[in-house]
Amino acid sequence: MERVSSTRLGGVVGWEYFVLALAVANVSTASILVRLAGVHGFAAATWRLVLSTILTAAILAVAYAVKKHRKPVLPGGVDLLLAAASGVALALHFDLWMASLFHMSVAMSVTVVDSYPAVLAIVGFRLFKEKYTPLQLLGAVIAMVGVAGIAFYSSQGASAPPGGDPIKGFLLAFAGMLAVAAYFSIGKGLRSRYSTLEYTLPVYGFAAIVSLLLTTLVVHAPLTGYTAETYLYLILLALLPMLGGHTLINLLLRRLSLLAATVPILGEPVGAAALAWIVLGEKVSTLEALLMVVVLAGIGLVLYEENRVKKEINPGLASEVP
Repeated sequence: MERVSSTRLGGVVGWEYFVLALAVANVSTASILVRLAGVHGFAAATWRLVLSTILTAAILAVAYAVKKHRKPVLPGGVDLLLAAASGVALALHFDLWMASLFHMSVAMSVTVVDSYPAVLAIVGFRLFKEKYTPLQLLGAVIAMVGVAGIAFYSSQGASAPPGGDPIKGFLLAFAGMLAVAAYFSIGKGLRSRYSTLEYTLPVYGFAAIVSLLLTTLVVHAPLTGYTAETYLYLILLALLPMLGGHTLINLLLRRLSLLAATVPILGEPVGAAALAWIVLGEKVSTLEALLMVVVLAGIGLVLYEENRVKKEINPGLASEVP
């Protein structure tokens, strides 16, 4: 977890494939856990962020207790302001998206919020001067087409939760998508200067504060008085999709291009829809299943090209975990 000053050259090596797959599997559980918790979306987001901040701080303390010669270097000055902005974007993403889950089907909500690679491709090209091959862009487009197809098909036939408003749900999910695009874009810049935990601790902390204020002062949703089962789902939200999902993606932002590190999360609709079928009874049709295959094919093309190009630049890829 040493501090670094620049992004290392290197392609997608064995451990990175594993981390990407694990992150996608973990974030796919988020929508199901929110539904099972049954609390207001803003309240679920607040618990998720507060617990994640506490756990991240504990992990960081243990990590540096082992490495006594090395103390955490947390963002300060302008970087602290950027971390705060990233935290605000993350809080808005979770609050808005989780609220959308109670107005539309899981499949549609997740696919709308996961349409951010179209925005990130522009950000990566314009802001970070990243260059994408035609096949990488084609892969992103293919994945986005699959995502759009799932969303459209779901809007035509999938059932919304009782009392849900699909239009309101779409607007909430779309706003959540813009917020997460901002979150990943800021993170791409900061991750080149700080280790994963040094970056995520202040970001999660700021996000927790913002979400807490929105939950208590704006929507006035209760944060306590839940059943033991509900608290269990909220704890799992912090452990699985947050620490096991977002934190792992933040780890990869230093090694991979913005597009390659985030496009795989387009696989979330596949996992979320499958879990929604099993757990919530929201069935997936044959056409939806085929569209999910399209999404995975696009993701695979992006990662294949990322690996090929980086190997050409640096044949001796390092395999150590940063």
